[in-house]
Amino acid sequence: MGAAVVALSVGGCATTGPTPAPGPATAAFNPTDVAWLQLVVPMTSNALAAARLAPERAGSAAVREAANAVVAPSQRLLTRLESVRDRAGLPAADVHSGHRMPGMVTPADLAALRTDTAPEFDRRLIALLRANAAQVVVLARGEQTSGADPETRELAGELGTEGARQNEVLPKTA
Repeated sequence: MGAAVVALSVGGCATTGPTPAPGPATAAFNPTDVAWLQLVVPMTSNALAAARLAPERAGSAAVREAANAVVAPSQRLLTRLESVRDRAGLPAADVHSGHRMPGMVTPADLAALRTDTAPEFDRRLIALLRANAAQVVVLARGEQTSGADPETRELAGELGTEGARQNEVLPKTA
C-alpha cells in the first residue's frame, strides 16, 4: 500500500468515504493519490486560515512576517490542489473533519487562535504551522513514491518543497 496511505493510518486516521469508481476523470488516480488529495486539501486550507489571522492577532512582527510568507504560496498551492481534486472527481467536503491528525489545524485550533492573547497566539500559531509544514513534507514524499497521477506527484513535490521552506522561515519559537 502507498506510503501516503500508510502515513494516514499511522497518524490515526484512515481515509473515509467512497473512493471514486474508475472512469474517465479518475482512471489516472490510484488510492494513494485519492487519500493524499483528501488530506492535503483541508490541511493546506486550514493552515492558510490560521496564517491569515496573524496580521490582526500576532503580537510579534516576526510572527506576522513569517505568517505572511506562508499565505501567498499556500494560496497558490491550494488553488492547484483543489483543481486536481476536482479533476479526480472527489467531493469538496473534508472527509477528515473531526479527526485529530498530525499537522492538521482543526476548527478548535482556529477558534483558540481567534481568542488567544498575542503571546499565546504567537506560540500556538507557530507550533501549528510548523507541525503542518513538517507533516506536509512527509505526506508529499509518500505521494511522490506511491502516487499514480503524474500531475499529483509533481504537485506533491512542490508542496513538499514549500513545507520545507516554511520550516525554514517560521521561527523556532514564538
